Amino acid sequence: MRIVVSGATGYIASLLIARLLQKGEDVLAVTRKANDKLYCFEKDYKNKFQICEIFTDDLYSCIYRFKPDVIYSTTCCYETDSKYLEKTIDANYTFPATLLKAVLCMNSENQRIIRFINIGTSLPSSLNLYSLTKKHFSELGEVYANLGKVCFVNVLLESFYGYGEPQNRFIQKTIINLLKNSEINCTEGKQTRDYVSVADVIDILVFLSAVKIEKNYDVIPLGSGTAPSIKDLILYMKEVSGSKSVINFGAVPARLNEPCTVADLTRLRELGYKKELKYWKTGLKELIGDIKNEVFD
Repeated sequence: MRIVVSGATGYIASLLIARLLQKGEDVLAVTRKANDKLYCFEKDYKNKFQICEIFTDDLYSCIYRFKPDVIYSTTCCYETDSKYLEKTIDANYTFPATLLKAVLCMNSENQRIIRFINIGTSLPSSLNLYSLTKKHFSELGEVYANLGKVCFVNVLLESFYGYGEPQNRFIQKTIINLLKNSEINCTEGKQTRDYVSVADVIDILVFLSAVKIEKNYDVIPLGSGTAPSIKDLILYMKEVSGSKSVINFGAVPARLNEPCTVADLTRLRELGYKKELKYWKTGLKELIGDIKNEVFD
């Protein structure tokens, strides 16, 4: 298959590209500016990998020449403050809409349907700017899918964790602070949240590129299917890491409309995905060991 991945320098996108290339797929990486990892892919997979830098290359021309079967839209901005309003709208709505427009034009000209896999979120739109803009783009995709112009797969991604993710993310940051025995201030931690291993995320995303999907618009919840409380999550990580950190539950106020989320895996199983997903305790124990070996040994 010929597959486009936008937001190609991001954490999930980089892992996704690596897996697709290992499978023998042809990949076009769409990014603002390529990094060393993408240049390594270009070197190692010469005739199977291309880069489109949107500030110097014409996006439409790159996609038209590539003739994709599938497009993954992984571009996102997690900022929630209003000072990042334009940046968030651009990353979560405007640029994905540009990709969608390219797909719609190609589908119309070539009389074939390209699959557009949108990495969305399970968070309610009322929570913050990030979840609101993600929700609005999925609604746009649904409109065109219902018109029969695209196969739009909206992936409702839960929180994820994995080795090598940015250190400002909750799990990674918490583990590092625990291993340093730093004092940790947090909310009461009553909210439950589904945390899924990034290895499972990538496996499922690759599965969705090839599986038969008959609906023009499909919604796929993607998580582990289990949801511990944040308090239980932190206490477990403290136990496994052997940390002496003081944890001040309730020192940080909870966000307004803080949700509890868990993925319903029914649709994924209906599509034929049979693998068992990693239990959160197993995955976090492995991750803590990996981080400890790299950073603290």
